[in-house]
Amino acid sequence: MGFMNTIKSLFGGSNGSARRDARTYVVDAARLVDEKTGRRLAPREQVQLLNALARVAKQENLVFHAVFESERPLREVEHGGEFNGVKVYFAADSEKLVEQALKLCKSEGSALISSGATLESRATEEGIAVLCSSTFRKAFLPSGLPSNERNGRGDRGSRERRRDRGPRRERNDQRPPRPEAAPGASAGDNAAPDTGANPDPAPPQEDNSAVRNLIDLVE
Repeated sequence: MGFMNTIKSLFGGSNGSARRDARTYVVDAARLVDEKTGRRLAPREQVQLLNALARVAKQENLVFHAVFESERPLREVEHGGEFNGVKVYFAADSEKLVEQALKLCKSEGSALISSGATLESRATEEGIAVLCSSTFRKAFLPSGLPSNERNGRGDRGSRERRRDRGPRRERNDQRPPRPEAAPGASAGDNAAPDTGANPDPAPPQEDNSAVRNLIDLVE
């Protein structure tokens, strides 16, 4: 209740008007997902966010006009169409998004939900009430939103780091390298040292004394 009173107070004071509706909002949709950059959302992310806004609209009896930066509408909803009760608009670039959002705020007598510096500044100059994206998200969308760019980048970064390390070596291949020969050394310098042992000793010669005795007898 306190949060709704804060929202309603945006329509009071000198900028208030009888035709303003405290329950109708134009949403800079991408800023709900990534408040700092307002990056373009993929079609799947757009649908996920529209479903989240539709649930809030039904639960809180609010009216949303969501504006996306996209060169083409979704297959599920056309420009100016309705998705589960949420009006949806598409702008080709950031400048056209600002123009579309301001136009809707004026025609619908609604507040703006955004954190984009340019859009906020233009809206304030034209007397349009502005609610920060993070304030709305914390109140109504603590979960169920698409993953932001930071998480996405973290997952890609892990995969890229794994690719940079290359294939994992087998343990059996991690053997110490053989020592290299010193410069100028011959092949024999690296041969095993000679221990002086004869690997194939000659058999002992037989005693020839008996043969000599036979020769003496014949003579």
